[in-house]
Amino acid sequence: MTSITSDMKPADHIPLSSLQSLQFEWLSRLSRMSGMGTLVIDSSLNIVFYDKAIIDTLELNVSEDLRGVCVLDVVSEMAKRGDFGPGDPDVFIKILRSEFMKPVRAEEHEPRSMNFLTPSGRRVQFRQDLEMDGFFMLSCKDVTQSYIEKHALRVALDSSNSGYVIYDLETKKFGVHGDMGQRIQRDAIASRFINQEMKDLMHPDDYKKLKNVWRLAHKNRKPWDGTFRMMNEKAETVWVKTQATPQISESGRVTGYIFFYTEVTAQLRIQDDLRKAIEQSEKALSAKNAFLGRLSHEIRTPMNAVVGIADALIHHNGNPQILPKLELIQSSAEKIIRIVDESLEHTKLAEAKIQLAPEAASPREAIESVCALWEQKAVENNIDLNCRIDDSVPQSIVFDSHRYEQCLNNLISNAVKFSPAGKIQVFLTTLQKGGTNNLVAVVKDSGIGMNDVQLNNLFEAYTQADETISGRFGGTGLGMNITKQVIELMGGKITAKSELGTGTVIALTLPIQEDRREDDRRRETSSGLVEQMLEGAAPPASDYAKLNILVVDDNATNHMVVTSLLESMVANIDIAENGVEAIQAIERAEAANAQFDVVLMDIHMPLMDGIEATLAIRGSQQAYTDIPIIALTADPQYQQRRLCKNIGMDDALAKPVKLIEVLGALDRVFAKQDSSVLAA
Repeated sequence: MTSITSDMKPADHIPLSSLQSLQFEWLSRLSRMSGMGTLVIDSSLNIVFYDKAIIDTLELNVSEDLRGVCVLDVVSEMAKRGDFGPGDPDVFIKILRSEFMKPVRAEEHEPRSMNFLTPSGRRVQFRQDLEMDGFFMLSCKDVTQSYIEKHALRVALDSSNSGYVIYDLETKKFGVHGDMGQRIQRDAIASRFINQEMKDLMHPDDYKKLKNVWRLAHKNRKPWDGTFRMMNEKAETVWVKTQATPQISESGRVTGYIFFYTEVTAQLRIQDDLRKAIEQSEKALSAKNAFLGRLSHEIRTPMNAVVGIADALIHHNGNPQILPKLELIQSSAEKIIRIVDESLEHTKLAEAKIQLAPEAASPREAIESVCALWEQKAVENNIDLNCRIDDSVPQSIVFDSHRYEQCLNNLISNAVKFSPAGKIQVFLTTLQKGGTNNLVAVVKDSGIGMNDVQLNNLFEAYTQADETISGRFGGTGLGMNITKQVIELMGGKITAKSELGTGTVIALTLPIQEDRREDDRRRETSSGLVEQMLEGAAPPASDYAKLNILVVDDNATNHMVVTSLLESMVANIDIAENGVEAIQAIERAEAANAQFDVVLMDIHMPLMDGIEATLAIRGSQQAYTDIPIIALTADPQYQQRRLCKNIGMDDALAKPVKLIEVLGALDRVFAKQDSSVLAA
């Protein structure tokens, strides 16, 4: 804390009346409550009263008694240490003395004020009240934080071309308040807010729109925002974005709004220019792709003739001198056709014109046919091409086999191209991941491989591993880009790993969409097998022989399991593939007076899962609302009987299930029913 020099000697103690003492005591209390320091001086400018807040705020010596000291002496010392900025302290004191001694004018209603900076960097505000009964009162307050906030607001408004005005609902006028008032009033937009009516300020269409928005927001006492057009001082149209925040009184009434505005003309123009540039770019790309598509078709027609005639001559001309030339013509023509095909394919993908045609087909046959297509080329290049298919791969799934073969063809083509005298392994298997069964095709070669940069650019259009690839091996650089787009269009993905000089591994992963007809064939085969096993060995009648059971599960294999376990022991088993079908089956049975005795309910199913179906049955208020329901699930969470009972089910079984477990659950459910009947 800076100390005032010791040559300032306090005068003798100034006697105070009891009333003055009481007044100063109240001033001291008010000072503590408000956080504002108070200083009282007499007409001779000697200090009569001061409080601790003055000492702390002005950073004075707390041990010195300032009563009776001339306030100008204190201020002079503050000036010398630099509180009031550069300049001659004596000149400053003369100006200050003249201000103190200046006669009070009748029109002065506001206290005089002055701001200064303390040595520690704090900003302090002094306010001088008018003279009363021979005394002046000075208040002192630390306004550092307020100054920082106002300065930050000023910088923010200046840098963002923004401002604010205040709308008074009582006067229906805009205005500005506080220290920012003069700065804001100099702003052209604020000036128009203050001096013009709202309807004259905005474009008529925008005024109508914003008026409706404001009316609705005012009704709900909510903030609102909008962007409107107005004229600036140059009679140019500018766009102004406004955010209005309601000022709500203690009684809940909206008294006014603070309008924060920003001119966004430049931003909107940039956005509009960007939009136009994008549209122009898209038109140019579309025109380029259309031209490329037409060019591809035009080239393909004569090239087909070249390939056909060359092939005919090869088969019908045995001249050994001409034959190699014909084969060169045919090979070159086939390369051109391949380039045309890839270019046309890329054009279709860019225009989103490729349509998938999924149907039941064999993934085994797809990969075998593509591998067979490249066997001869592999032999010519001294490549060991090996194809292996895992037993888990289904015989038939629903997919676009043509597009899938196209992807495989691109992968194996690259492997053959970049693995001279090497080895290529092609695998087809299945992989369970995230609850989805996937078909995975892997092509692994021992070829030239790629570094990290080349691998990162592998799927970019018109890009090859390096500039020498096209010259050494040919190609457009479109194959891998097309493969990626096609497999992703089918719902799958492609991944690649590679090391320079050691080869590349690329995998196609495609979610398996099961062929229901294949499931039906399996079920028929299984059912026939069960019948053969049970032929001539009919089991004796049991307690379950009259049961009518509904199995609800979206997996045909699970249908087969439950049917195989129970069909020889119960009267009837019906199948539903989701909760919707289950409720429909229960309602049909109820209408036909052939109610189900128990429902075996899977948890996770499409359309309506087991939980939703159970809640719907229990809340139906129909005759079947109390039908026994046993959870049949592979989800560990719902294998807990307590949790299933909370849902409304009667019991729970964990997959895979055994006959004794199913019968045990039936026994528990019906024993509980019998107990309920007896209790009733």
